[in-house]
Amino acid sequence: MPDPATPHTVVNCACVKDYFRQQVTDAVADEDLEVSEGTRAYLVNLLTFYSRTDHFFEHTPEGLGLRPLALVYGEALSAKSRVEQAAGLRRVGDVAMFIAGVFRHSLRRKPVSVDYYIAIGGNAYEHLSIACNRAGERAGAVFMELGTKFVLLARVMARAFEQDLDKNENLLALYERWQQTGSASYARRLQQAGIHPGPITTRVH
Repeated sequence: MPDPATPHTVVNCACVKDYFRQQVTDAVADEDLEVSEGTRAYLVNLLTFYSRTDHFFEHTPEGLGLRPLALVYGEALSAKSRVEQAAGLRRVGDVAMFIAGVFRHSLRRKPVSVDYYIAIGGNAYEHLSIACNRAGERAGAVFMELGTKFVLLARVMARAFEQDLDKNENLLALYERWQQTGSASYARRLQQAGIHPGPITTRVH
């Protein structure tokens, strides 16, 4: 499994990574949290990587979207190999952390609350930590901290991502409108928020 602090896990864009590193450092200090350097590096990498929508969203028959995390979690637990299981659990934890932090405001009008993402993401990280420890992998400590401090770290993600944003901006809804219309105006607003839209995939209605 890749080390969460290694460069190949992030977008090759030093300025974006440096920006999020400073934002995470400031957010951790503001929240007065005890967080390991490995976990801080993981959050920086996660923010950097998922700031591109073509990394966060998946290609589905209907276009770019997100598969239900419960389904991904179930597939991971029943995976035939340890590598497949680890990849699935990590995907669940990462997506849940990003949504619970960056997209938490948009969840107020969604049928699934932020508590759902906190629960499934925390469980996925803790399950992954146990698997890493059994395999003798050092990332286990980072995943355990991500799982046990999920709520607090999601708050750090939110602060790191929204320092310069209107906190009432519904980024997920904005992305969905851009995906449906291809509007250059929506694309610019997403870019200003730190999200870089990928190519539009035609949806089948």
